[in-house]
Amino acid sequence: MLPDSTLREQEMLTTLIDLGRQVAAVLDVDELVSQIPKLIARLIQFDAFAVYLLDERRGDLRIAYSIGYPDEQQARRLTPDQGLVGAAFTSHMPLLVNDVAADPRYVGVVPGMSSELVVPLMHKKRPIGALNLLSRHRDQFTPADVVLLRQFAAHVAVAIVNARLFERSRLDAAAFETLAEIGREVASVLALDQLFDRIAQLTRRVIDYRTFGILLVDEDRGDLEMKFAVQYGEKVEVPRVRLGEGLVGYAALHREAVLVSDVSQDPRYINIVPDVRSELAIPLLLKDRCIGVFDLESPELDAFSKRDVEILTLLASQAAVAIENARLFESAKRWSDQLESLIEVGMEVRAWPVSSCSSPGKGTTPVVEIPVR
Repeated sequence: MLPDSTLREQEMLTTLIDLGRQVAAVLDVDELVSQIPKLIARLIQFDAFAVYLLDERRGDLRIAYSIGYPDEQQARRLTPDQGLVGAAFTSHMPLLVNDVAADPRYVGVVPGMSSELVVPLMHKKRPIGALNLLSRHRDQFTPADVVLLRQFAAHVAVAIVNARLFERSRLDAAAFETLAEIGREVASVLALDQLFDRIAQLTRRVIDYRTFGILLVDEDRGDLEMKFAVQYGEKVEVPRVRLGEGLVGYAALHREAVLVSDVSQDPRYINIVPDVRSELAIPLLLKDRCIGVFDLESPELDAFSKRDVEILTLLASQAAVAIENARLFESAKRWSDQLESLIEVGMEVRAWPVSSCSSPGKGTTPVVEIPVR
């Protein structure tokens, strides 16, 4: 008969394998992180729990899911040098502290806690987050708990990466399907004002924004003029922008996308709307010629991503063709209207009678009376 300790180890190993299979089967990140504490509770006792995930754009750790944390702490973020969580994340090593009051690195987030166990979530030797367990009791966690949680964290890290890849693939497929639909729709709109409004509506289906503008290049003046704006505010007058000036002018002149996560740190930024924190400018290109710029702004830092740049660049190429077609249609319509007007004038001239004040003799020219219009 096997000793009790051996039986317990076998039971733990079986449970760990089962938990690994369960987390691997979940392909939704939100659902996955909500399942983690329930699964860990089968192995280790704790009073509070949080899974922190790295926000790569901001470079800090955010709480993706928690149990036992105060409501006001749900939105808390940690820099990699803060607290025991930050220390474990930065060092890539688990941390077991059974008396948090004696550790100067401890940051009190949940009141009344005495012990903490943190294990980083590692994927291909790179940290992507951390699992944090807290207890009201001193000496709650053991080295055996560290081993178990570390093994479980390896499964969790792989599951999170896979879930993110699945979500990214799903979103990309939906985005490209939407782009194809947008391309078909904008190609059928030939009135510029209607086209601008439709582009703004369709853009929101693929990218969330607070402020959106379409500026077109005036080649005679060498600047950009705002042709359409969403939520710039009734009292905000958007000036013309010379090519090369500001973020939109730079995007137009250099024919390249400009992504700025914090406009206060970019000397090119022209402050028009006071609370803007981030901006994305995408040139509207026809081959190697820029006809305008999409300008998106947000009151949040890091509001736009590289993925947004990729998607909006594809949308901009479709919009550029549609705008140029609408311009050509409007120009052709103006010429058609002018030609029709000239034809009508010619027909009226032919219908006017010749003056009969005197009979035209040899060497005289008939006089045609044309009314003043």
